[in-house]
Amino acid sequence: MTGRRIEIVSGPEPPRCPRCRREGLLLARVPYGWTNAGGVAVRGRGEVVLCAACDADAARAAPLITWFHVHATVEPADSEEFLQLLAAWADEVSVPPLDRKRWEDEIEQLT
Repeated sequence: MTGRRIEIVSGPEPPRCPRCRREGLLLARVPYGWTNAGGVAVRGRGEVVLCAACDADAARAAPLITWFHVHATVEPADSEEFLQLLAAWADEVSVPPLDRKRWEDEIEQLT
């Protein structure tokens, strides 16, 4: 395990996958960081969605996706299995790196 604190976010509506825009299974806030051009560490938290369509081929996501399809919600009797699958997924999940070109294109569209 990485030891990173990953926060699971729940709300009244399922999260939307930012990649395919379909309904996601789980929303997590994940820590990220890099060192900028000035040598200063930049830290923050980004949101990552577990998506049955987009993440089906990810080795540690697939068992968690299957778990959601079988159980739908977490019940006390199933919580240990869920936590193990969640921890495995959390160890491999990361915030996608900033796509500077896409970011600049989006800013251009707003102006």
